[in-house]
Amino acid sequence: MGIKSIIVISLIVLPALLVAVIGRERALILVFGPIEIQALGFQDLILGPKPNQFLVCPAKYCRSEPHLISPTFPISVDTLWQRWKALIEAQPRIEQGKADDRALQYDYIQRSSLMRYPDSITVKFIARDKDNSTLAIYSRSHYGKSDLGVNETRIRAWLSILAEAEQHQN
Repeated sequence: MGIKSIIVISLIVLPALLVAVIGRERALILVFGPIEIQALGFQDLILGPKPNQFLVCPAKYCRSEPHLISPTFPISVDTLWQRWKALIEAQPRIEQGKADDRALQYDYIQRSSLMRYPDSITVKFIARDKDNSTLAIYSRSHYGKSDLGVNETRIRAWLSILAEAEQHQN
């Protein structure tokens, strides 16, 4: 067996052994470092150059230009929050992070099914008036440059679920 074969086998076996011994999530932390979720102010948020993020905001609410303008829901902010909680509880591999009930802003981590890559999702609920509300959502990957559209697909699907729930109520 040549040196190239030994190197190739080592590059396959050693990471697999590392994952088997300490687990996928701890292996990711060892390789990439711990994820840091910093306080997020939507009105101060400046998007980075990587395409592995997706921002939804009401018109002129966020400092950065959103990828999608968030819809206004003809329901109170409390009802929108309750529907959001039900939606989140049905999602796989998601855990709640920081919660600020006063600001109506919440953080979540959702991990990919195979490699357990973490994506952070921050949502802020915004009352338009007592009967109308909207939200701002920022979903981003912690590792890599591209997310293959995962953050956008996730958030568009969740907004669709919220819109469908509203249609079924009327």
